[in-house]
Amino acid sequence: MITAEENQLLTQTDPQTPCGELLRRYWQPVALGEELPEGAAPLKVRILGEDLVLFRDDHGRPGLLGLHCSHRGTDLSYARVEDGGLRCLYHGWLYDICGRVLEQPGEPAGGANRHEIRHRAHPCQEAGGVIFTYM
Repeated sequence: MITAEENQLLTQTDPQTPCGELLRRYWQPVALGEELPEGAAPLKVRILGEDLVLFRDDHGRPGLLGLHCSHRGTDLSYARVEDGGLRCLYHGWLYDICGRVLEQPGEPAGGANRHEIRHRAHPCQEAGGVIFTYM
């Protein structure tokens, strides 16, 4: 039988925990491909203690982004898939699967600084009907 301290060490997978840091060095399953058909609404997922949003872009590629918009913190699981990415419903920022900001409607000069902003994103691969991510 293991001690409570050993149990904590082995079961905590949040960021900055020993087991969490170990598991982030390997590809992790996020969802079955059939759970996210093309044109489907984004899915809110919790992986290794992190809240994220999983979606398919217009080309059918899976993307996994931080749950809250970089602009105002809006929940991106309510966002729309359009124009090659995920568009936040609050102010319309558009993110691609790599976390780049493609559009910033209403910002000065059309969002001239959008290339300096990177939203948290994790690479995804689909194999054997499963979507995997590397965190």
